[in-house]
Amino acid sequence: MTRSRFDVEALDEVDPFEVDDQLIHLYKHEGMDLCDVYEVWMDNPLFYPGREEGPADWLMVGQVPGDILLVPLMPGSRANKARPVGVYQVRGSLDRQYREDSG
Repeated sequence: MTRSRFDVEALDEVDPFEVDDQLIHLYKHEGMDLCDVYEVWMDNPLFYPGREEGPADWLMVGQVPGDILLVPLMPGSRANKARPVGVYQVRGSLDRQYREDSG
């Protein structure tokens, strides 16, 4: 059975993220923070489905100056919000896939 995922097209264009107690968790990732999450969002990111058994519905991937970043997204409490649960440098097969898909 395929999991139900939130609709990324429904996210608020200006303020798509719901961040509260997981903010501290975001700051643990490779010296990146919420500003990096918004930079990825503003880059016209590509969205890839998260693993069926994983916590994230979507993997938001975009290029920022000097790097390609991945932000796993869980559903927010409202349909127009998502909860970023980390921010990472993209590596491996997803890096290749993003470069191929983004042209």
